[in-house]
Amino acid sequence: MGRARDGAPTTGVTPGPRRPASWWGLLSLILVTAPAALATSDGDTFLGLWLSAQSRLDSWSADLVQTRYLATLTRPLSTPGRVWFVAPDRFRWELGRPVKSVALRDGATLWILSPTLRRAEKYHMEGESAGPARDALALLDSGFPRDLEAFRRRFEVIDARETNGVWRFRMRPRSETARRLVPEMALEIGANDGGLRATELRFTDGSRMRNEFTSARAGDAIDPQLFSPGVDATWKITEPLTP
Repeated sequence: MGRARDGAPTTGVTPGPRRPASWWGLLSLILVTAPAALATSDGDTFLGLWLSAQSRLDSWSADLVQTRYLATLTRPLSTPGRVWFVAPDRFRWELGRPVKSVALRDGATLWILSPTLRRAEKYHMEGESAGPARDALALLDSGFPRDLEAFRRRFEVIDARETNGVWRFRMRPRSETARRLVPEMALEIGANDGGLRATELRFTDGSRMRNEFTSARAGDAIDPQLFSPGVDATWKITEPLTP
């Protein structure tokens, strides 16, 4: 019950159209920033500085561990992975060792790949597909806000507090359709260096997904081939949101 057919952990979330298992983890790739001197005792000030620092981000990569907490399982499911991001709109997200699922975006196209099954889902980030699924894609398409005013237009901060050198911000999307899928999110950011420590998503069924990042590097050159799907005629390719 806790894993997809290709062995990748599933979200345990069922409302709306079918979604790839790693979809919600993609939101984490937007929540990255170059290190910056952000030490302050005020949550609003810290968040504003952190968001502003994103405008200086060229590239970012990190190892990760994704943990899913499902009501149907007594133990959480943890999967290692790695992420790469190149501004403004290219990223690659891998889960599993060996890799079980890949999500990548290069410009206006988002791919969800299952290498072991040789299956691919293709999503167009432009267009007018309706419904909660499209609303989730819109979060990726527009990118994470880069100033506090834009952030407040899209998210409401429920709580902000610093503990042991880490700021944790709990927030919820202002979009009603987004809240139907992800009613609450959280960011954890290093208080002194501005490094992203973790993200967490809570779903309407009570399950949650946590992504913890380590060995992060900013500003490195990243091979453009990482953002190519590399599919050929032997793959089965579908476009779930295409009418």
